[in-house]
Amino acid sequence: MNHGHHIEPEFTALPDWFGLSASRPVRVSSWIPGTGPLRAIRPGSPDFPGWEYGDFVLTPEQQDRRPHDHQYYEICIIRSGEAMHCTDDFTDHLTARTVVVMTPGSVHSIYGIRDLVQTNLYYMSEWLCHDLSAFWGQEGLIPLFLSASLFRTPLTEVAIQFTITEEEMQSVDHEIADIGQECSLEQPSSTFLNMALLKLLMKLSRAYVHQNPDEFLLGFRPEVRKALEYIEQSLLQLDAFSVPDLAESVALSAGHFSAIFKEATGWTPMEYYQRRRVQHACRLLLEPDRQITRIALDLGYSDSAHLCHFFKRYQNMSPSEYRATLFRQSHPH
Repeated sequence: MNHGHHIEPEFTALPDWFGLSASRPVRVSSWIPGTGPLRAIRPGSPDFPGWEYGDFVLTPEQQDRRPHDHQYYEICIIRSGEAMHCTDDFTDHLTARTVVVMTPGSVHSIYGIRDLVQTNLYYMSEWLCHDLSAFWGQEGLIPLFLSASLFRTPLTEVAIQFTITEEEMQSVDHEIADIGQECSLEQPSSTFLNMALLKLLMKLSRAYVHQNPDEFLLGFRPEVRKALEYIEQSLLQLDAFSVPDLAESVALSAGHFSAIFKEATGWTPMEYYQRRRVQHACRLLLEPDRQITRIALDLGYSDSAHLCHFFKRYQNMSPSEYRATLFRQSHPH
């Protein structure tokens, strides 16, 4: 592995390019080499390989993989072939059973492609962020697959690359196949998809931690860890949130507590609380029959304008604009 150099994105990959939507909050696509232009192949096509790993994209051998970033998490699993992978952190070789985890906003490119067959998983992390209480004990899960959407202070490098065993690959493929098959249904179950995604992420995080047992300790001071759990419960129970009350619960002054919380997470306690509340709104916007005003009241906002103010601050768009992107009809290309 060589140290990377700074690379600028030439484009941003958008969620709807790969079919991420309200009805399919996670998608799987497998990329296989072929001839002719980049194109999707569907069941029934003579080119379809018969796998169950999502939609298929036929890629020219010398395809252009320009530097780009994403508005979502991307997990790439190499099945066969080889290539070089370049990020701001490193440049490294891709071979069979290599797993690459790219966070939202991180930039990467792939070049030197030779017979590369890969499966990519795409998901928006806010769809997993209903209740983080059960995730803290799953070592590696939050740092690898959620932290970039939760904290300003990174818990990992912006890109993670590691290799899994053949046995781990077979286990992971069960979840990938379940996600691909469910997404092929006319009305897939979002609950099923989220559960299958969570199982997949847990399997990958365990594989990584097994290889790197000393690397993924969250490292938060007990006061910060308790505060994060307190904020989760405040959101779920719609309790009034007060930084002085939270500081008192961990036996610190409000100023001292806020300083150590921001050092650990990159956010002030109130900023983190508001960001988490907006992520809850993102999840509820998946439900087409829920009015935005109702979502605002359900989350403790005084009205929809109050929700819109914070939503724009943390999502850079209004709730209605966010919902419109979720319900846009699109297909992988």
